[in-house]
Amino acid sequence: MHIKKIMLFERQCLIWIRQMFRWRSAGLLLICLSASSVYAQTVEAILPNGIVATADFRPAAPARPAIVLIHGFLQTPNYLTTISLANAVADAGYTLLAPTLSLGINKRRKSLPCEALHLHTLQDDVKEIAYWVDWLATRGYRNIVMVGHSYGSLQSLVYVSGTPNTAVNKIIATSLVDFEHSAGEDNARAQIGRAQAALQQGINDPIEFPLSYCKTYVAPATAFLSYAEYTKPGILKAIANTKIPLEVILGSNDKRMALHWPRMLRENHAHVSIIEGANHFFDAEHEFDLIDRVLALIDGNQVVSPNVQPF
Repeated sequence: MHIKKIMLFERQCLIWIRQMFRWRSAGLLLICLSASSVYAQTVEAILPNGIVATADFRPAAPARPAIVLIHGFLQTPNYLTTISLANAVADAGYTLLAPTLSLGINKRRKSLPCEALHLHTLQDDVKEIAYWVDWLATRGYRNIVMVGHSYGSLQSLVYVSGTPNTAVNKIIATSLVDFEHSAGEDNARAQIGRAQAALQQGINDPIEFPLSYCKTYVAPATAFLSYAEYTKPGILKAIANTKIPLEVILGSNDKRMALHWPRMLRENHAHVSIIEGANHFFDAEHEFDLIDRVLALIDGNQVVSPNVQPF
């Protein structure tokens, strides 16, 4: 197949797959995935810590923006929200690099359960993001846009708030949330205090904590705190330290954020767009609103659909 025909075929597959459970057509799904794999490359890299990490790489013209897409918490780029964005970005002719954050596992291919032993830290994630951005920049891509979903947005934000590669020119953070609201503000403070108390007692054995959507997240206190410390003040501090444009896209029905979260972000100089009726994952018809908004922001186009309200 010619690559352009494959891209068009894959877009049609996205429509077909939505009907797959009604049609019960597993064969159709396999055909779509086979076509997609023709032009997507899986690249491997040995990280400085010795872990072998992988990424979905779909190269295009270096003159156009290149997108580094970071998946959500404990997931992979094949998660529904991120795979939809990945396919749309590649179909639009942009270079795509979608790493699978290793979480300390060689060639990780599957999402991790909450109850697994989690020794990875947010700082480990950020170092991997930095590695992949540098990997892309050394291949001649000098206009890089970071795109994240959920905790992938937070990890990308923490990366750009430090000393990002000079090729990074923008960050688009979708469903940017924080541990504080996910766990409940009182409970979040209690859990952070519990972890800090354990460290003060010299205890860094695995403990069960709530984190993100996990009610039982098993990790040492240091690993837990690396994520949990990004309550609202932590996120706003990262925004204040970010020197490149920050675009935040939220769903009006996202239950993982406080009602005043968009206002707080806006007051701290983030550009915020709200997709009316969308939840945390922008599923169903809101998937297209999200894609349209992300593609518009990549090239700086501010034209939005009626369902998207920019702040």
